Amino acid sequence: MKSEARRNPHFKPGFLERWGRKVLVELASSRQSLTKKSNESQEGYLSENKFHIGSQRLIISGVFWSFWIGFLPSVLFVFFLGFGPGFDTSHLTVQSVLWFLGLLIFWTVIEFYLLFRLGFFLAYKMAELAEMELANEPELYTPLPSMLARIVLEIPDPRILIYGIDPYKHLNKRAALVSTILYKSKVFLSNISAKFILKAIIGRSSLRYWIEYISGPITGLWDSITTYIILRELQKRIITRKISNYLLNEITNLHLSQRNLNQIIRTVALAIVFTKTFHPNFEFLILRLVGYYEDIESLQELDNWEIWLSGFESLSKEEKTLNLKLFAILSAFDGKLNREEKMGFLEIQKHSDLLGLEFTESLCKKINEGKLIECLKMVREFWT
Repeated sequence: MKSEARRNPHFKPGFLERWGRKVLVELASSRQSLTKKSNESQEGYLSENKFHIGSQRLIISGVFWSFWIGFLPSVLFVFFLGFGPGFDTSHLTVQSVLWFLGLLIFWTVIEFYLLFRLGFFLAYKMAELAEMELANEPELYTPLPSMLARIVLEIPDPRILIYGIDPYKHLNKRAALVSTILYKSKVFLSNISAKFILKAIIGRSSLRYWIEYISGPITGLWDSITTYIILRELQKRIITRKISNYLLNEITNLHLSQRNLNQIIRTVALAIVFTKTFHPNFEFLILRLVGYYEDIESLQELDNWEIWLSGFESLSKEEKTLNLKLFAILSAFDGKLNREEKMGFLEIQKHSDLLGLEFTESLCKKINEGKLIECLKMVREFWT
């Protein structure tokens, strides 16, 4: 594709992401292909039942099994700890510390491996419910398997520049750094607090042997909560990938002028900047749309508000409406509206009578509820 011309050659997914992507692709290839539906109305009815109800069941199942995956290794850790050198925080020895750390690392690795494998399986099943094919898409930084793997592994969206679009230009860099450090350390802190700090606090209690086992339900509960959050995010991103596919098909079938296509690409870039992240489904749209643009080298400063506004003013009324509808839909992709997005709507309102803010808020609600077909129906009605 022509969009290869300005891709970032330095971007490489990490080992865990590559592993997760491989596991998901193997899962998809080893199971029976999805049944194709004969007509759109039948597809809508079945998919609504399959995805909304089915994904809720997957979430409940994931929360249940995650509890036990967190609970059992923690209990076994405490059990086997008693077979080694005594671990007393008031009198530490090299042997006791090594025994403690060795067991902690071993059972934590087991716990996370099982959690990841469970997450990959549930991600595959959720994609299957949405009738999505987990195929490698080499023209994308984030093909569908990578998007799902990152969520399961809790890997943040990569900080990359695509065609010069900087989603972090309005982001408080210091606050983002603190947030990233806390995000990266939460798993470590939760395990240590449950297995080490707790022991230090109650280590001299006459009930210390039994009380130590409280780390089991604490870790199980934490893993259940984390899995719940992950699966809800999977729901949202699968729904918005389906919306992205719909938008791409609609835009490319319109046979837009190059001027309007340029503006459409800039509208996607504008949504990226306001959302403050390179959401994988934004990336999907940008890279696919750029492939239909004839003069890629002229796509300069795509995230510049003044250039967007200048191009917008030169459009016809119908073309303006198309761009504003696109912005309204894309603003709902992460399931919420931040302050910058609301300000963007207010700024756009000065130049058009189509605000779309109420629609976006309603779409955000449906995305968060995991209602795939209702979201697609809303987008179709709004777009047409």
